[in-house]
Amino acid sequence: MAVRMGKAAVDFAAAQAAHATRDWTGICLIFVRTCFNVGPAALTAALGYKAAQFKHGTAGTPPLGVPLWWTGGDAGHVAISTGDGSCFSSDILRPGKVDKVPISKIARQWGKVYKGWSEDVNGVRIWRPGAVATLPAVDLSNIREAAVQDQFRPAGSGLHEHDIIIVERALLKQGLKDPMNVDGFAGKDFRKAYALWQKATVPPPFDGIPGMKSLQLLGKRRGFRVIN
Repeated sequence: MAVRMGKAAVDFAAAQAAHATRDWTGICLIFVRTCFNVGPAALTAALGYKAAQFKHGTAGTPPLGVPLWWTGGDAGHVAISTGDGSCFSSDILRPGKVDKVPISKIARQWGKVYKGWSEDVNGVRIWRPGAVATLPAVDLSNIREAAVQDQFRPAGSGLHEHDIIIVERALLKQGLKDPMNVDGFAGKDFRKAYALWQKATVPPPFDGIPGMKSLQLLGKRRGFRVIN
């Protein structure tokens, strides 16, 4: 059978997030190997991680379309990287469903230990050095919704964490964001930092709610693209 790699595997995961074709409760390894169209081998994610031959640690942002591994409990966990510091994971937000979340959320919510990523899963190589990478994307409508509504939500429960984290990291690289607050939450600290970016790049208003022009300029400077 033809192995899905890179964007094709992530697109499959995204389709499951939008409209799952099955119940993925408690079968994270089956979900991930299905994204890659790879057959069965290891029984659990913990065993899958142990068997992986081409492992990478936790430094840096994992590439698009690679398995991410956690240990802890009897089974561990595995998800698929979206290349922007987030992943598609089963069960994390909705039992049996797939959602895109920051990689850090798995350990934060479940207490598992993030081990990094691998180039293979169940004995099949699904990534090689030099593979073409695509810039991560942020959705302008998600960013604006979070910037308006997160201020009224409890800290740590941002509406669109995976999009906000990309922008936060870009603001941090510009020297406009406190590194302790890169958390996917678009509250007052996010809006304060983004207002400084607006003042440096676009005409008023400087309200900390991203617009297309200012966000595109930030993405061009810091390596992401904007969709709407």
